Amino acid sequence: MTTVEAEPLKVKQLRLLTVLSSRLSASNIANEENDKSPRGSLYQRTLKSDMMDESFLEKAPRIRRSLYKHLPFYVAEAIESFIVRRDYDVIVSWSDMHALVFAAILKLTRRKCPHVALMFWISKPKKAFLLKHVYSGISTLVLWTSAHMEFAINKLGIPPEKIKFIPYYVDQTFFRPIPSETDMICSVGIEMRDYPTFIRAMRGVDIRCHIAAGAARGILTETVKAIYREPSLPPNITVGRLSPTELRALYSRSRFVVIPLLPTDSDNGLTSILEAMAMGKAVICSRTSGQRDVIVEGKTGLFVPQGDPSALREAITYLWDRPALADQMGQEGRKLVEEKYTLEQFIRNIKEAAEEAYQKSEPRISWDLLDPERVSG
Repeated sequence: MTTVEAEPLKVKQLRLLTVLSSRLSASNIANEENDKSPRGSLYQRTLKSDMMDESFLEKAPRIRRSLYKHLPFYVAEAIESFIVRRDYDVIVSWSDMHALVFAAILKLTRRKCPHVALMFWISKPKKAFLLKHVYSGISTLVLWTSAHMEFAINKLGIPPEKIKFIPYYVDQTFFRPIPSETDMICSVGIEMRDYPTFIRAMRGVDIRCHIAAGAARGILTETVKAIYREPSLPPNITVGRLSPTELRALYSRSRFVVIPLLPTDSDNGLTSILEAMAMGKAVICSRTSGQRDVIVEGKTGLFVPQGDPSALREAITYLWDRPALADQMGQEGRKLVEEKYTLEQFIRNIKEAAEEAYQKSEPRISWDLLDPERVSG
């Protein structure tokens, strides 16, 4: 009797449903094609994922649509995802609240479903409490900061095998080095920013700067309001929200980028840091417990003590007076992005996480095993 060695089974093209709050419109896709915005549709196109967003909910039966109008959007989307889950191999939840509500529904109903949860700030007390009690409804918890991995394991008691560390991403084709005269610096973002410290650091410094921050969905965050609570802005500072192409132009004109942060155990500032590095710019950042995985001290940027305007001013003037050093750091940052943080690498990592979650779910019969040509006796 001879036995033909079975070939490794091929992983099928998984049917994914990705749950998120934003909608990808035709204008968004047109902007991508015209190099006016990052490639927001690449994830969906590459993984052939259906997207649970507002347009998906609009296709639900009228009775459910009527109910959803009275619920927070993330609750409505989690409920609809649970209802249609059997049409998919894996559910990917792409926000903290989507992940927590969907996991809670699975736990309360005692149902199983391969569920990959991409979570951003699990250490907030209410989220931490919920996650500790519903993580059984998550097959794979995806995190991109070592501080949160430690918190999940040591504080919440989540088994390490449930956690997957995936570097975050930037669209490195949209945010790319663009040759330009660097006659200024900039600061970018709204979440957990310490702009009062930055403004105090810039007083009396003869360097132009723009703070790219403004209303988000028509609302000014407290961190942005803090800018206008300053007695007056120095004449070298301007403030205002920018479109993606305007932001890219700002990065290209900036000798380096400053990310002043409030105390935080999350990786706040990560998106702006990666955008700056992708543009080939050095980064000066407040040292916090959460922001420690991306910037390489002295190689791609500089850390300064949190909330210290004197130290921040010293770092700004030091790097401004050394354009060759700033350029070298920027080149190293771009190199690091290409090695670890590209959008394509992120999508491949999510695909791998989804495949692992699927394979860890209840055993499923592969039709390849029933092929008589694969077995001989």
